[in-house]
Amino acid sequence: MFPILTLMIGILIVFLAALIFVNAIEYLGCEFQLSGSFVGATLAPLFTSFPEMVVFLVAVFGYGGMSGEEIGIGTLFGQPFMASSLSYGLVGVAVLLGYLLKKRDDTTLKVERSLLIPYIFITILFPLTILPSILKSTQYVMGAFFLLTYVIYVWMMHKNKMAEVIEEAEEPYLRGVIPHSISAGLIQLTIGVALLYIGSHEMVASVDKIASHLGVSSLGLALIIVPAATAIPETASALIWGYRGKDALSLGSLVGEKVLYSTFYPALGLFLTSWVLDIHAYLSVFATTLISIILAYYISKEKVPWYALCFGLIFFVVYSVMVFVYHI
Repeated sequence: MFPILTLMIGILIVFLAALIFVNAIEYLGCEFQLSGSFVGATLAPLFTSFPEMVVFLVAVFGYGGMSGEEIGIGTLFGQPFMASSLSYGLVGVAVLLGYLLKKRDDTTLKVERSLLIPYIFITILFPLTILPSILKSTQYVMGAFFLLTYVIYVWMMHKNKMAEVIEEAEEPYLRGVIPHSISAGLIQLTIGVALLYIGSHEMVASVDKIASHLGVSSLGLALIIVPAATAIPETASALIWGYRGKDALSLGSLVGEKVLYSTFYPALGLFLTSWVLDIHAYLSVFATTLISIILAYYISKEKVPWYALCFGLIFFVVYSVMVFVYHI
């Protein structure tokens, strides 16, 4: 019971740290006018995915060993899987509820075809993350390749005027305690990073112990548990926007960081770990790629029905049963 308790505490700390970190970084980005520049806009997903990066680095360097590497790699494969399975599914349900409760006009999301670009990147590149685990000689070459594709993606987003910008942001949560807004933001940012480290270390250690007790790989357990702490903020935003009929914002908020997990983060993992994958990572790649193909098809028609977003829930249920019931 103790590892489960420390895991819950770790998840809670990371979740709260992610909330206050993202709030602070978005406010400071606006305050220093980064939101109006392309550089700031393309860095925004890196900033907002910083909690996942901290968990990865703590797992690999702070906890260390083979288990640390497995949890770190599971973190990289977990966010795309959770976005494709649970997050999109919940958005689909939110859209249906919004229609039934008269908060939106229909059950179909209206989107622009330009949103196809990130989905095409994910569909082509995410399956390639498996290759270095099969052909070890390609590991560093593929790492460089993924970095290059991230640069190309940024350039294409710039060319198509699709860079995500933070047009406005809430004041820092500490603004009520600290009079000066920028000071409040900087102090809150520092607290957020410190809490991220503390919570990540507790969570990583607990995942390793629970995985050992269940007889499953640390990678497999991390793949589903870590996003529970780090992916909730953007999922909650996507749910609210989908419920209210802000379709472009809803889908865009989930796909922005997902591209990072098909380019920048695999490069990081390939350079910093031995990149040993198992069935859990393969399932993540299969589910994420299939759902991306389905959504790309509907986005090409500029209309995404609510039920298309719910297909991924099947994978989430199957994976949860596989890990927690059959201990695979």
